[in-house]
Amino acid sequence: MKVFDKKVMCGALAGAMLLSFTACSMPGKKDKKVKVEDDPKAEAAFDYDEVRDADYDEKSYSSDYNKYAFDIMSTTAGYEDKDKNIMISPASIMFAMDLAAAGANGDTLDQITNAFSEGGDAVEQQAFAASMMDKINDSEGVEFSCANAIWNNSTILGDKVSSNFVDYVEDTFNAEITVEEFSDDTAGEINGWVEDNTNGMIDKIIDQLEPETAMVLVNAIAFEGEWADAYEDYQVEDGEFTASSGSSETVTFLNGMESVYFESDKATGFMKYYEGGEYAFVAILPSDESISANEFIGSFSGEDYIEFISSAKYGCEVSTKIPEFTSEYEITINDVLKDLGIEDAFDENSADFTGITTETKLSISKVLHKTFIEVDRNGTKAAAVTAVMVDGAMACEPEPVEYYEVFCDRSFAYAIVDVETMNPIFVGTVNSVG
Repeated sequence: MKVFDKKVMCGALAGAMLLSFTACSMPGKKDKKVKVEDDPKAEAAFDYDEVRDADYDEKSYSSDYNKYAFDIMSTTAGYEDKDKNIMISPASIMFAMDLAAAGANGDTLDQITNAFSEGGDAVEQQAFAASMMDKINDSEGVEFSCANAIWNNSTILGDKVSSNFVDYVEDTFNAEITVEEFSDDTAGEINGWVEDNTNGMIDKIIDQLEPETAMVLVNAIAFEGEWADAYEDYQVEDGEFTASSGSSETVTFLNGMESVYFESDKATGFMKYYEGGEYAFVAILPSDESISANEFIGSFSGEDYIEFISSAKYGCEVSTKIPEFTSEYEITINDVLKDLGIEDAFDENSADFTGITTETKLSISKVLHKTFIEVDRNGTKAAAVTAVMVDGAMACEPEPVEYYEVFCDRSFAYAIVDVETMNPIFVGTVNSVG
């Protein structure tokens, strides 16, 4: 077990979750930052002390997370064009959905938990997520930040929210709570908070709030890391990158010599450390040169990733080449999450978020995921936002030194990983650079 801190302001990769609950619009006066009253009928699934003291098998949950991370990446790739650059943050999505799980019960809670740890215990999964966030927060050598906030619409749910839920997300996830009557200014407040907590890499998550929106929960993570072994000028040169479409692109390559090599039947790769040695960039080059990185990652399962990282050879010499690149990506990820088994949360009749309130029937309507990454000779900047929009209806209504080469001069995949556990925080593909 890893005992986690109550402070959860983590750092260097940007992941934000926005969870918006909507219900029937109700008239009311502007009421900012008032106290949330209790819904005594709401049944909270978690208690901070229980989660804090949970005795769980960290190695097992870490292995489950690695499997989930590449399963969700391969599923996402299946919904995209084979030549499109994609990147997701499995960590951001997990943190977002675990924050939502804090208010879930029954099958809804079980399905969210199982998506990240099949057959896992919900309390232990919450403890694993909180510990992972604290580890990000305590990182050395890189700028890593993670923050959580909740906006509550005082005209709809201000006096109908479980105080146990509020106390739990404050204590476990250090969530900032704002209670106010939602207006056009509220969307600006939320977007401003996201921009601040992703170091300006993501400046907007929502365009506007619907009149029925009752609550918005946001998680933000941001990463900025410099290479432990920086590229010198002589290691930077222009060259030709073969895009997945077959066209040739003139790009700036970073040439290096690394010491960790991976090789499985499906791919070869290398690892390059960031300052502090706690996080690293892992390049994953498909063995099949005829397919795009998306086609490769679409069939690269969690088990394949575990086999790949288990092949690691340390202390060897690996001549490497990667292009400098910048990429932005956006996807509505509903179908991906449903494919992972989270179904009831999207069904207005089956969803169970009674850990938040019993007065309003809540269900998820849309999950939007946005990411940004920039890799250059100095290091990496990365950010992600996960926005979970939840609709609601009133309860009365229905609802040895060896030498290798890994030249990424063609379509390839990559991950930013925790070196100790090899948990990927970001996973992406590069099919073109220009």
